[in-house]
Amino acid sequence: MRGTRKSTLMTPDPYHIPGYCGYCPQFKYQIGDTFGRTTSQLLTTSSVASSGKPVLSDITPQPRPPRDGRRALIATRSLNLGDQKLCDEMVPNYTGYIPKGEHYFGKPYADTCLSAIASFQEDQVKHHRKIRDLRTIAELQRGKEVPQELLSDKTLISTKYKTPLKSITVRPKAYFSPQALQHSLSPFIMSNDDPKKFLMSGYTGFVPRARGEMGVGYPLLTNKALCEFTNESERLKRVKDLPVTVVRPEIKIVDTKPIYVKDSGQVPHYTGHVPGEKFRYGMTFGYSTMNAAPKKALTV
Repeated sequence: MRGTRKSTLMTPDPYHIPGYCGYCPQFKYQIGDTFGRTTSQLLTTSSVASSGKPVLSDITPQPRPPRDGRRALIATRSLNLGDQKLCDEMVPNYTGYIPKGEHYFGKPYADTCLSAIASFQEDQVKHHRKIRDLRTIAELQRGKEVPQELLSDKTLISTKYKTPLKSITVRPKAYFSPQALQHSLSPFIMSNDDPKKFLMSGYTGFVPRARGEMGVGYPLLTNKALCEFTNESERLKRVKDLPVTVVRPEIKIVDTKPIYVKDSGQVPHYTGHVPGEKFRYGMTFGYSTMNAAPKKALTV
């Protein structure tokens, strides 16, 4: 760490630059010299107890590490996306967003960013490969020729169907498991001869035609009401099947009194329409509305 002085005006190495906030042994007992010269003397003198390890790190530039698989993957990022801020050598204190950076921790910032960006770029490559495969399949289905370089992968892309596909009408069939518990029929749709055509006591739903029945138990009451409801439904169904004849009543036209009477005006506060009233001025309402109707509509 200790080098030769280039000039007597320069502080000999090693020394701390002004603004250093770390601990420097025996510094508080040194007075009358600059910060750099004082720290240089304290770091080089043998009378001050120290750990023997240098405080300052070596600033000799290190050789660039060889490019591994992660760096090679990041180097393939396209340059047509504008300003590329995500690279294989991220500078610490960068406050921008690092995709997938929250999944890596416990390592230096540069190594964390390198792993996160490489994983993100790998996902992008897989996504673009899937899009390319879908486009290739679409071209094959249309019967077009696909360049051989698109079919040079390990798995040959092929398609089973050709477009346009033929429409097939399939009627879905209801599936009933033979082992499942089968529900019984509703009493509302049972025949009147079925002995189970009744509702159990405690049923709180609506029972048609049950309001007029009383004086018997609930099962007998609901049986009688449901039978009557079934009979009425069947009777209405038979009536609907018959032809219907609609008889329209005759409309008689009744003579009404005319609104505008000849040689007479309207009563004040009449709020109906008076033809030409808005063009008359300087008269009372009765005089201005006299003979207001057109001549062909005047009645005696």
